[in-house]
Amino acid sequence: MTVAEVCPYCRAAFEAEDEVTRCPSCGTPHHADCFAENGGCTIFGCAAAPADEAKISVGAGDLQPGQPVAMFPVAGALASPPPPPMPPGSVPPPMAMQPYSQQGYGWAGVPAVAPYAYGYGGYVQPKSRVAFVLLAVFLGSFGAHNFYAGYTKKAVIQLCVTVCTCFWASIVTWIWAIVEACTVMRDDDGVLLN
Repeated sequence: MTVAEVCPYCRAAFEAEDEVTRCPSCGTPHHADCFAENGGCTIFGCAAAPADEAKISVGAGDLQPGQPVAMFPVAGALASPPPPPMPPGSVPPPMAMQPYSQQGYGWAGVPAVAPYAYGYGGYVQPKSRVAFVLLAVFLGSFGAHNFYAGYTKKAVIQLCVTVCTCFWASIVTWIWAIVEACTVMRDDDGVLLN
């Protein structure tokens, strides 16, 4: 286990004295307490993940300013019914016209991200490795590849070094970008560039 690994349940780094439990299905390390508290693996789609719980349904009327959000599963009678199926070839309505449950919001009105890959920040869509390498080759002196991958601090440093030296140090930042194009395999969320 490396120092950089974190528990996907509590997002805390593993310490040497921590009791670590590896998922029997996917091998992801968890703190033993976190694995027991969750009732299994926390990775989306893992065979050792706990069974689904009752879903929470929050409607637009529930999210009024100053009103607390209900933090318990809503009974079936109060939950919004599923939308009717769309006819073939029709275009979905604009976001503002869709029911609240379809507007890309998850539990308690928090914007939901499509579950494409699991990173340190939750479910995120993986970024393209080809785009990362091309940005590093052609715009690496300006840190464009790091902006793309979410490494904002490194990107700002590369941009400032290039601009503040009136492009004299751009060859140094470009070489730095080429090295990163060859060595960086994950974005800032920890998701593998594909």
